[in-house]
Amino acid sequence: MNHGKTFYIFCMYYAVCAVISCTLTGCKYMSIPVTDDIQAGVHQKGSCPDMPVYNSAVIKGKFIGMAEKRAATLIAAYRSTGNGDAEYTGYATLTPSGSFMLYLPEGRYLLYSLTDYNDDGILQNNEISGVFGSVFAPREIALAEGALVTNIDIHASGAGRHILRLPGPFPLREYLKIPRKVTYNGQILKIYSEYFSVENAQTGYWHPTSFMQTFGAHIYLTEKYDQKKIPVLFVHGTKGSPHNWIYLCMRLDRTRYQPLFYYYPSGIRLSLSAAILNEELRELRQQYGFQKMVVVAHSVGGLVSRAFISRYVSDGHNDFINLFVTFATPWSGFEMADASQQRPHKSIPAWADLGPQSSFIQKTMNAKLPTHVRHYIFYGTNDVLSADKATDERAVSCAVKSLGFDCTHDTILIKRSVFEKFNAILEKELR
Repeated sequence: MNHGKTFYIFCMYYAVCAVISCTLTGCKYMSIPVTDDIQAGVHQKGSCPDMPVYNSAVIKGKFIGMAEKRAATLIAAYRSTGNGDAEYTGYATLTPSGSFMLYLPEGRYLLYSLTDYNDDGILQNNEISGVFGSVFAPREIALAEGALVTNIDIHASGAGRHILRLPGPFPLREYLKIPRKVTYNGQILKIYSEYFSVENAQTGYWHPTSFMQTFGAHIYLTEKYDQKKIPVLFVHGTKGSPHNWIYLCMRLDRTRYQPLFYYYPSGIRLSLSAAILNEELRELRQQYGFQKMVVVAHSVGGLVSRAFISRYVSDGHNDFINLFVTFATPWSGFEMADASQQRPHKSIPAWADLGPQSSFIQKTMNAKLPTHVRHYIFYGTNDVLSADKATDERAVSCAVKSLGFDCTHDTILIKRSVFEKFNAILEKELR
């Protein structure tokens, strides 16, 4: 298929998507902000025309040592403009444990914490509570596109806070309500929680920055961890959430298995999703000491999971992951995603990784899975979305078995015969 015809099909497909999105989600496709639009954010207007402005990377860290636990705190990021100045770029709120996750464009950053010490709902100039580095020598963080930088600790500065100064204006200072983080890694939530709603899942696709500021990207439990049970980690796909797994989860043998859910904004770079999954799982493993785990993924979540497994699972690292089951995954990506990167129009970060020629697809599919990971592929014979992409030879050659069912891309998750086979595989592989 030539590029002109491919792009025409792409435009027609997303024209339909835009109409549907306008009906269901308030025209989110048409209102993709610059922070989430690769094409619109390739260059920043002003003194630094070559500085990309779309969000594509994450800084993850912790705010440490503040006695006033009740006081609301924000982490503000300032990006160096290259002439000795820095501009405010974004913020993150803290989880109850003090951790934060900043979703930002590439660049060099200074991080400051601002704490509402007097609890009046407004941040003041004298409420700068800390800085990454030291009061007299703030440290810059180099952030590349698609990167995840971790272990960034910001310590409350105590008396030193009175001499701290922000490197530039902070536009959120006049807000009357300081936002607070509503979720965190390892949190216990029911699978039908409102946080996992269709609307929030749509926001995670079209407006991932808003999703990251509110929810972040974390792994959730549905009940208190039980070391006698085998964790089954479910990974949703595009515009998905833990709600997609209700049918399978409700029929899972809860005396033997414990469901966990990776909930992330599906509009971010897939490589970044995989890196965050690795980091969040590392934290939970450190807390609970998993000895065995199953990873189960749907649609594009299978690509995220395969990237995670091929890059972060080996005989010496994350080797507790023994079983990998995927449903309706388009292993070779979509040609229209490649075309979307060559024409000027709205484009969210995930599309850069979904083309067959993208470096993400090439690297993920050419990498072999670890020998100890048993992979089973489930696909629908009536799946018009993934179609023959669900049986890409690169994936099938690494799998124990590839199983076809008379169902579509989505009904594969709610079909009795599919669950029965899935359950039989669990029993066989995890005896």
